[in-house]
Amino acid sequence: MKRILLSLLCFVCLLSCASCSLKYYNSYKALMFVRSEMRDHATVSFSSFEGTYVIKLKMSSKDQEGDIHCKASLEEGELNVYYDAFGTKELLFNLKAGESIDERLGYIESGKRVYIIIETVSPAKDGRISVDCRKQ
Repeated sequence: MKRILLSLLCFVCLLSCASCSLKYYNSYKALMFVRSEMRDHATVSFSSFEGTYVIKLKMSSKDQEGDIHCKASLEEGELNVYYDAFGTKELLFNLKAGESIDERLGYIESGKRVYIIIETVSPAKDGRISVDCRKQ
């Protein structure tokens, strides 16, 4: 009886932990991958990168809406940067070899968490991506 109860308890704990897991997860291989993440700002730079990397951001000021300011450059390869602020993954921008971007994109509600998802289309080299939340 104790074994059945213990097994049932372990199953319930495992199920509850699985349901609380993140919607997105990191899965990548990289060389010289340097990241800096704060509550409302993140920077990622790499020598080579392939896969998916997820950043969580949130507006630092309460009762303020804002935009996502993106600054990025890439020497080789191609990557897509998505964001999820409303439960749906939407393309923020696409970056190809030799391109750079410096724009305000996306929308953030006060107090809401935003996921920034960086995914490679083809292996990327010598890139830098900076994302921060700015009030409107």
